[in-house]
Amino acid sequence: MAIDRTLLIIKPDAVERSMIGRILAHVEERGFRIVEARLARLMRDQCQEFYQEHAARPFFGDLVAYMTSGPVMLACLEREGAVPMLREVVGATDPAQASPGTIRQLYGQSKQRNSVHASDSPASSEREVKLFFGVAALTR
Repeated sequence: MAIDRTLLIIKPDAVERSMIGRILAHVEERGFRIVEARLARLMRDQCQEFYQEHAARPFFGDLVAYMTSGPVMLACLEREGAVPMLREVVGATDPAQASPGTIRQLYGQSKQRNSVHASDSPASSEREVKLFFGVAALTR
C-alpha cells in the first residue's frame, strides 16, 4: 500500500472538553504521522463548502451552526492506507454504535457531537486536505 494523506478534524465539542491531545495521541499510536495541524475557527461559507454534499439534508443548517460554534483542530495525517485506516480508528458516526476503543466510542457524545470528522474516501480526502491546507499538503 502507498503512503496516503487524509484529513482529521477534532470538532468543537472535543476541543471544548480538552480532548485534542488524547485524540492526536490515539491516531499516532495507530501509525499515523501528523503532517500539518492547526487550531482554527471555521467560517460559515468555508463550512458550507466543506459539507456541500449534505446541503439538501435537513440537518445541514444545524451541522454548519455546530461546526462554526467554536474552534476545531485541523490535522493532515499520513500513513499507508490512510483513509480506510482512519475511518476504522474513528469508528461509526453514532458513538453508541462505534466499536470499542474507537475515537467516537471513547469521546463522542452523540451522532452530531461525535468529536471528530474523518474523510470518507480518497476523493473526499484530496478535496478536504486541499480546502484546509492547500495543494502542497498532498505532496511528500
